[in-house]
Parts: sequence; structure tokens; C-alpha cells
Amino acid sequence: METIKEVPIRRYQKGRLEATRDRVVVEEPLEIRLGGEPFQVLMRLPGWEKELALGFLVTEGIVEKLAEVITMHFCGTATDPLLPPNVVDVKLTHAALARRGRRHLVVAYSSCGLCAKEAVAEIRQKVPPLADGLSISPPALLDLMDRLTQAQSIYHETGGTHAVALASPDGKIFLHAEDVGRHNAMDKVIGRAFLERRDFSKIVALLSGRLSFEMALKAIRAGIPILAAVSAPTTMALELAGELNLTCVGFARDGRLNVYTHPERIG
Repeated sequence: METIKEVPIRRYQKGRLEATRDRVVVEEPLEIRLGGEPFQVLMRLPGWEKELALGFLVTEGIVEKLAEVITMHFCGTATDPLLPPNVVDVKLTHAALARRGRRHLVVAYSSCGLCAKEAVAEIRQKVPPLADGLSISPPALLDLMDRLTQAQSIYHETGGTHAVALASPDGKIFLHAEDVGRHNAMDKVIGRAFLERRDFSKIVALLSGRLSFEMALKAIRAGIPILAAVSAPTTMALELAGELNLTCVGFARDGRLNVYTHPERIG
């Protein structure tokens, strides 16, 4: 499945325009269907389609355990057989389907009219706080972040992807994914770990970009207690993390890091 495409460009450098070619990351739609009914379309990097669909359903609060997933079928709807598949059809139990109505909270995450405290209060009614127990040293966390940076092969070729990894503190478990959307990358690794029946309470999530409200919520819903990013957190992410016992680490690069919430896990 194609993830990188070469395109003709004109590049300006050293005072001259030259015709050349560049490598660009592929972006395509993926439709998620529930029992054959259209549910959501995600723009994504091809690959790990089942994991992406499952991770999305987990982090949206619809699927809570693997037994609620009856079947997952990955197929294509295009008449041209050379075109990539673009549909994942998921059959869920009635209990999981009943949660569809809360897929989107009343709060709109961007440009909403509610303040952060109101948004967090609404989520607290539906999502339990994370359990204690996991810890990691700063050097070990920085080593894992360096490992994520080195693993971003598509980014190194195109500069056009985000990456997320889930790892155990000792690095023996290390699942990573790239995608054009950071939310998709997060859902892909969560979906993969969910299929492998990993214990989310014993792994750390690593982000190649900023630590936003949505990414914090995905980690919390999956049950991941530590979320680290190479870039900055947002205020709403920290509000949510503080209330629901998520440890947020930002600017984890170049031998340093900032711990913003629940620092007891970083020892």
C-alpha cells in the first residue's frame, strides 16, 4: 500500500528556481461503518486500518472491552481493484452500540462557548480517573522519546506525518505509528495495543507534537497514566489531566523535560 508519492515541484534555492521532484506523504479517506451503516470518515495515512477504527471507537468511549467487538472487516468500495481499500465495517454488541450517542460530548473542542472548567466537569461525569501505580525515570522517558524520533521513517522522508508510540518503561514493549493526523496515529497504536490485549495502565504514550486536550482525553479513555510530548501542552489538556490523574510531560527532548501534572509518576 502506497504511503509516499513523488511529485514534480519547482524549488527555489541559492537564487534559482529549479525543476525537481519531492516525496509527499499520501492522505486518503477511511470510512468507518458500524454494522454496515456509515458512521465516521477519517482522513488518514494508509495502513493499520483496523487498528485505527478500533482505536477511534475506544477513545471515543464506544468500545470498552475487546469482547464488545464481534467482527471487523476491512474492504474496498471502489470499482477499480487497483485503488486502496477505504472501508472498515465493525460489528459491535448492543451494549457498545448504545454508547454511540455519547461519541461527541456536548462540548465542541474547538471554538466552543464553554470554558475549560465546564468542559472538564462534563467529561468527569463520564470518565473515571486513572489509577496510580506506574512510574518512569526521566532518563528512561527521554530514551523512549528519542526512540520514537528515530522510528519516524515516513516523516524523515516527507516531513508530513505525526507519530505516537506506546511503550513500557523498560522499552520491551514499543508500538508506534505514523499518520497525517496526530489523532489517527494515537488511535492506531491504541487499537493495536487493544488487539494485543496490552495492559494500558503499565504503558506510556509518546507524542511527536503538542499535548492537546483531545490527545489527553484519548489517553485517559484508554487508561494510559503517563502522556509525554516533544512539544508544549495546552491549558485545557492540563485542566483535564489534573482532574483525572493523568501525568503530562512536555518538551521532552534534548535531555530535558517539564512535568506539568501528577509529577509523582516521574521519579
